[in-house]
Amino acid sequence: MNRCSGCGYMLPGSWTECRRCGTPVAAATPAAAAPPPARTPAPTAAATISALALAPPPPSAPLPGTQARAAARGAVETGYGAPDDALLPGAAPRDIGPDTMLPHVAPVIIAPAPARPSRVNGRALVIAAILVICVVGAAFSLVPHGSHAQAAAPVILAPQAPFAGIPTSLSAIVRIEAESSRHTALGDVISAAGPTGAAVTPAQLESSQPDYQWIPATQPSTTNLMISIASVAGADQIAVSGTNREICAYGRWSPSAGATYVTMDHVKTCDAQTAPATGWSPLAGGSAQDLPDENGN
Repeated sequence: MNRCSGCGYMLPGSWTECRRCGTPVAAATPAAAAPPPARTPAPTAAATISALALAPPPPSAPLPGTQARAAARGAVETGYGAPDDALLPGAAPRDIGPDTMLPHVAPVIIAPAPARPSRVNGRALVIAAILVICVVGAAFSLVPHGSHAQAAAPVILAPQAPFAGIPTSLSAIVRIEAESSRHTALGDVISAAGPTGAAVTPAQLESSQPDYQWIPATQPSTTNLMISIASVAGADQIAVSGTNREICAYGRWSPSAGATYVTMDHVKTCDAQTAPATGWSPLAGGSAQDLPDENGN
C-alpha cells in the first residue's frame, strides 16, 4: 500500500495514479542494500484505526482532474470523477462526489398502455337495429294509423264468455283487458247507484274507486283505466277504450234489466253517449279471473 502525496488516500500497490485526485504515484527508487532493520512490533488494530481516522477529508472544491477542472483547461478527464475513474465500466461521469463503484443504469421508461379497441362491432349494430325494428313494429300495431283506421268501419264483435286460456293474438289481449276493466267499473257503478238506481257522478265514483279515471259521457276514453260514464236515475252506461284505441267495451245497467255488454272494433271515439243500440248481451267477456257480476258472469 502507498499513500497519495496529493490527498493522503491509501493506494493499492498496482495503481499508477491516485484515482481520487489524479496525482501520479512516484516510483520508488531502489536503495543500496542495507542491513535488515531491527524488527519492530506490528501496529495494533487500535493504532491502525486511529491512523485512518486522522486522514484528511477530501476538499469540497473541484480537484485536479475533475470534470470542472478538465473543462476549464480543455483537457481530457483522467482524475477523480472522470469516466475511467470507476473500477467498474459504465459508470456515469460526475462533477464531484464519492465514487459509488456502480455501473450506470439507464432509467426505466414506462410507456402508457395501448388503448383498448372498441367493443362496438358490426354484429352488435345489426342486433340493435333488429331490436329497434321489432319495438317500433309492435308500437305501430297498437296505435291507430293511416288508411287502415280510416277505411275500416266500426263493427260489433260477437259476445264471448270470460276467457280462461292463453290469448294467441295482440287484438285478443287488448279486448280481454278492456272488457275486464269494463266489468270491474260497472260493478263499482252498480254499488254506488244502489238498488234503486240513483244517479251517480264521476266525482262520486272517483272517491269510491280511485284506481280508475272517471270522466263525463261527453269525453272519450283513451285507455282501459279511463271510464266514460252517463248516469241518470234508473240507468247507467259506461265506455272503456282498449289500449289500441280501436276496441271499445260498452256496459249498461238498470235495476229492472240488469247488466248487459257489447264490444266494438274500429271505433274512432269511445264514449258513453255513442253506444250502439244493438248487439247487447249478458256475457261480460274479459278474463275468467274477474269477479262475477250480478248475473253470475
